[in-house]
Amino acid sequence: MTIRPAATQSFSIIFGSISFGLVSLLAYAIWAFRLVPGQAAMYSAIATIYLILSGLALNRLAIAPKILLRFTLLFATAFLAYAIFWCLLWFQLKGKYHGDLWGSLLGLAAMTWLFQKAFGSKRGFLAAFSILFTFHTIGYYQGNECYTYFGGTTGRLLWGAFHGAGFGAGLGNLMFHCQKPLIEKSQNSS
Repeated sequence: MTIRPAATQSFSIIFGSISFGLVSLLAYAIWAFRLVPGQAAMYSAIATIYLILSGLALNRLAIAPKILLRFTLLFATAFLAYAIFWCLLWFQLKGKYHGDLWGSLLGLAAMTWLFQKAFGSKRGFLAAFSILFTFHTIGYYQGNECYTYFGGTTGRLLWGAFHGAGFGAGLGNLMFHCQKPLIEKSQNSS
């Protein structure tokens, strides 16, 4: 199989952070500028931005050629799993008891599992998940701190930027980790 040159782990983390941070900034702009009325409709619109743009933003990190559509579908499926868990726990716990944290925990575990299955990675689930969860959580809660401090539109946009940067860094690392077996297989066959 012919593959594109693999990015380094550092590049994957930085690229993921920047590209997904921009997608997240656009998604959070829906909330920041109150573009969609109603909580359920707003969350749906935000999820749609992530579902449509994230595959485009992150597919550069995929090493398989001509993967844009397949990767976008993979990411959309994995993000949908994450969003379902997050929303389920957030709404069921009514914003209490760290529903966002528990939803992220389960949703990011599902996302990690789906990525590993898609890329044929059979090892290191706990390490890949832990790094994704850590980056995501740091970004999310740092964004929350900015929102608490600045409030209003600025605080909402900063929350989006920080959440996206952290989540994107974790996703970049996850993609690097999940593609290691493909890289090794390609190197062994040449």
